[in-house]
Amino acid sequence: MYGTFNPLKSIPLTVVTPQLVVQGSLQTRLRQLTDVLNEPNMSHLILVDATFMEVGSRRVVAGPAVTQVQLSDVLFVHSSGPTESGQEQRSPKQAIRAVILATPYTIEGQIHLPYEAELQQALDAFESGFFPVSSARYWSYSVAESPNYVDLLVVNHSRAHVAIPAGVEWLREAPPVSGSSGGSDVW
Repeated sequence: MYGTFNPLKSIPLTVVTPQLVVQGSLQTRLRQLTDVLNEPNMSHLILVDATFMEVGSRRVVAGPAVTQVQLSDVLFVHSSGPTESGQEQRSPKQAIRAVILATPYTIEGQIHLPYEAELQQALDAFESGFFPVSSARYWSYSVAESPNYVDLLVVNHSRAHVAIPAGVEWLREAPPVSGSSGGSDVW
């Protein structure tokens, strides 16, 4: 974009892997967390003031430090502080309740799928490396992680299984736009 400049900002993050919970801050010029995680050729995140905790016990094993977290090991990420939601929507999508299994965690929330003739086609087109789950709740009773509620969770697609309950209402096309409302499916 010509004539625009996004200043460097610090985003407080919680990064969850199968064995660790890492809390720290990411420095970026990008506006949305999904954009950061889906950058082409991105293999890791650099976090500052990072604290490493064991999953389950939350015992601190290292920190604070500057760290490199490998995206291939990440199950999901969420902001640890207030977030600025993006107001632009790249393409029309509908919010669908889903259960995401990212072992050892279970995640419930809304995924955002493109309008297609069939739900199966929309799910097949759902291919981003990291995808947003809004109004999310995640937990893992097997490793003593109580439910956590977050507005936006960004999940590593290659580490997750997506299940959509039977009988979910599916719209084949976007409803007509009335006015300039932001809509609840903007992320």
